[in-house]
Amino acid sequence: MKTTFHFILIVLALLLTFACNDQDLSEEPAPFEPNDLSGKVVFQKISTSTLQTADVNFMNNSTSYDNALTYTRPVWSQDGTNFAALELKSPTETGNEAYVFVVKIVDTESGNTTIREIGSSLNLDLNGCLSWSPDGKTLAMLSTFFDRIIYLDIQTGDTIQTNFPGQTFGWITALDWHPDGDIAVSISLYQQYSHDIEIWMLEPFTTKLKNKIAANTITSSYAFEFMDWNTSGSKLLLSPSSFYNDIYLLDANTGEYTTIPNIKGQAPAWSPNGNYVMYTGISGVDGSTLIPGLFVSDLDGSFEKLLLTDAGYSDWY
Repeated sequence: MKTTFHFILIVLALLLTFACNDQDLSEEPAPFEPNDLSGKVVFQKISTSTLQTADVNFMNNSTSYDNALTYTRPVWSQDGTNFAALELKSPTETGNEAYVFVVKIVDTESGNTTIREIGSSLNLDLNGCLSWSPDGKTLAMLSTFFDRIIYLDIQTGDTIQTNFPGQTFGWITALDWHPDGDIAVSISLYQQYSHDIEIWMLEPFTTKLKNKIAANTITSSYAFEFMDWNTSGSKLLLSPSSFYNDIYLLDANTGEYTTIPNIKGQAPAWSPNGNYVMYTGISGVDGSTLIPGLFVSDLDGSFEKLLLTDAGYSDWY
């Protein structure tokens, strides 16, 4: 009886072994693939400094435009027909005595590019500073002194500057135009080794702060330099200017900050449907050189997908 029982155990063990061998246990689970990505992306190819646009599902099949300053962010107009980007022109190109910042405004339907001169190389902050007004008539940007906002009239090329009180007020380090018409600004109150950060709504073309939309002040070693509203104006993405840092999500209705878990990057941009965020991160290392890439994640940080290497800051429409 004992011999028969042992025989049955051996047969069961063999059957289980064969069943396991039928499965390729070396296969890793397939990475999560979002099935509802849509829209178009404008970005910069870092190795050539060229501006590119592409369908988010076919990032390698892109259309090339003119050059722009490396590691500056191109941004879509509110209707998605144009994008704007910063470039620096030499004295021989502009006929001036100094290097001059220009804004390139590209009409993707006609392919035409409009050039608007802004000022000398000391005038502009180079990170996430360009932002379109909801009516598409004006671009707002920051100075390198973080004490003024420069407004560019798209049609005429005229500029208006609004100057703020300076360090007693705090430094404006990021801005983004809200869909309803006011501007969100990130104000950094510098403390030793850290920044106390507040987010306020600002009346455009003035220095009038209307209301603080963050319930809690963040203290960080970095100031925010990138901001992006979702299409409804209810949530705001924020990040410092650092490849390996948290990306923050601010709920404008509650004033509460959260971070997107499991991801690190900068220059976040919303997907059109508000379900995903695109950002610039580290896609690899070549010796001591970091290779930038564009990634996409959901708001829970449950997955991270590399969309394209050799790509800098982006905007998604």
